[in-house]
Amino acid sequence: MIEVQALKKSFGPTEVLKSIDFQVNKGEVIALIGPSGSGKTTLLRCLNLLETPDAGSISIGTSALTFGTDIKKADIKKIRQYSGMVFQGFHLFPHKTVLENLYTAPVALKRNSKQTLIEKSEAMLEKVGMIEHKHKYPDALSGGQQQRVAIARALVMEPEVMLFDEPTSALDPQLVRGVLKVIEGLANEGQTMVIVTHEMNFAKRVADKIIFMDEGYIVEEGNGDQVITNPQEERTKSFLSLLEEE
Repeated sequence: MIEVQALKKSFGPTEVLKSIDFQVNKGEVIALIGPSGSGKTTLLRCLNLLETPDAGSISIGTSALTFGTDIKKADIKKIRQYSGMVFQGFHLFPHKTVLENLYTAPVALKRNSKQTLIEKSEAMLEKVGMIEHKHKYPDALSGGQQQRVAIARALVMEPEVMLFDEPTSALDPQLVRGVLKVIEGLANEGQTMVIVTHEMNFAKRVADKIIFMDEGYIVEEGNGDQVITNPQEERTKSFLSLLEEE
């Protein structure tokens, strides 16, 4: 489904990703964990080409790109069509209703008839428990509700892989559970996902594989018992012990 090889990315003199290699199989849930500045979010943004890597290659579905040469916009579009991304912030249109936030983009892209897309949008709102709020505007919703709408908006585009960049980090603690429940439901349905998260219990429960990153490298990877319960690398142990102290 996804194959990343020797991926590198720098911002000026700072090398953020240092030859990253990993794979995601169809239906797998991968959790990226690690300290701030370890490269997790940059890696996620590279998968959706919101950031262009300096070297290496990315293959998603039947599309592949090798970096270090000129990349055409058409090639970027091919890669992006496979994934939907949910950010820390919700990025909803404040002047559009919840329902309009979902169908506006696919209508503009002529993905289907407007009526079909409205019906699909309503189905996605039902999936995330937000159908009763479809005529409200974003400022009438809690942060957790807005994030669930953002997830539904990404799902309307029928992505083969969902990318989540710390989807609960901007939420009050009491709102986190509802968003995580939606993501866990997607995992149970077999949705392929890559999730940057600091929610260790959630990662252990939901992810098929956990990748610990630090200083631009993948330091350790495995299932929850291997990485979180019984880490082998000292950097992983140190990171997890700091979380326990918080």
